[in-house]
Amino acid sequence: MRIDPSVYGEGLADIYDLIYPETPEAGMAAAFVRDRTPEGGSVLEFGVGTGRIALPMADLGLRVHGVDASQRMLDVLMEKAGDREITSALGDFTTVDCGGVHDTVLIAINTLFMVPSQEQQIACFENARRHLKDEGRLVIEVYEPTRFHSLPTGMDTMVQHLDRESLLLCSIQVDKVNQIAALGQAYLRSGELRKTPEISRYAWPAELDLMARVAGMRLVERYEDWLGSAFEHRSHRHISVYEPVTV
Repeated sequence: MRIDPSVYGEGLADIYDLIYPETPEAGMAAAFVRDRTPEGGSVLEFGVGTGRIALPMADLGLRVHGVDASQRMLDVLMEKAGDREITSALGDFTTVDCGGVHDTVLIAINTLFMVPSQEQQIACFENARRHLKDEGRLVIEVYEPTRFHSLPTGMDTMVQHLDRESLLLCSIQVDKVNQIAALGQAYLRSGELRKTPEISRYAWPAELDLMARVAGMRLVERYEDWLGSAFEHRSHRHISVYEPVTV
């Protein structure tokens, strides 16, 4: 399956902050990463977007390097960054070479699932490991896929009210065999209609742990939120932390 990884960001860069507005959760995520990173340390974020988590991480004293497949997303990020210690690079998470290693690698808000095959997701883990110090940590936030996988018809529709004048309609079609959720997003505002496709190749927590082992890492923490609540059978997402396995 070949998908241009820039399509999602290029189509939504100017409204991304409307879809994912500033909330206390971004600060919680930044604090979670800060607590697992040496003081003043370096964080590499795959899928940095417009800086929802990168900006508060920098405000907490971390040095942030963000990678995204969309140049429009990065342009918005750097405009917002001001004099914060944030750098950015355009690239594919599975192959990008940022040079050097970092204390922490962050892959948040389901970004890993936007990599459209198991093989490429393993490559993403491997690339994260290449950019990680031996004592570093990889932090991943993704949804727990039971809800999508259990849809009786394999289809669903969601409506998100962005503000008084705009809506985001999301239709979902699930291929359970290949663990693919195909999302069609339609943005409506004052007569404007914009459509953006998204392919989410979901994976179960145990599968992610196996991918990490293939890439030379192991699970050390897993929670259902950034505050450290226990992950259990009713959890809708998880934050998982991996460390390199060194000999």
